[in-house]
Amino acid sequence: MKPNIQYGLILGGILIAISLLIYVLGLEKNETVTTVSGIINIAVPAIVTFLGIRELRDKFQHGFISFGQGFSCGLVISIIGGALSSIYSFLYFKVINPGMLAYIRLKQEQEMLDRGMSDSDIEKMSGTMDFWTNPAMMSAFAFLGMVILGLVISLISAAILKKEDPAAMIS
Repeated sequence: MKPNIQYGLILGGILIAISLLIYVLGLEKNETVTTVSGIINIAVPAIVTFLGIRELRDKFQHGFISFGQGFSCGLVISIIGGALSSIYSFLYFKVINPGMLAYIRLKQEQEMLDRGMSDSDIEKMSGTMDFWTNPAMMSAFAFLGMVILGLVISLISAAILKKEDPAAMIS
């Protein structure tokens, strides 16, 4: 199996496993766990993408990889991991823990009250909040976020791991 596909599946699996673990332990509403989870959800894609590009370079391309090859490998890893993660996100909010959306909405309303917004202003924003806090939108943002994060990680990893083949440079 190609490293980009393999590591994309690994990335999606790890992100899903972390989320399920937090849910099973009942920690999804714990602020500290949410913060740590956010950090982990950046670190895991960075590590998995780096390892996937490195494996492509070292095991499949005899120790050489261009920046473009590394970048495209990392991007595919992110797209596959993001797709799996967004499918899980949809199922999480629709089937596994549908009450989480109500919790997110209440939390947003409380933050607006804390900023001094009136009840009528919050009520006016209700339709907008409904649009953004539904399983489909949450899933779409999970995918989009992973792809954007993956772009940045892929650029950095490809630049670090780039190693041009000297034989290919001879014209």
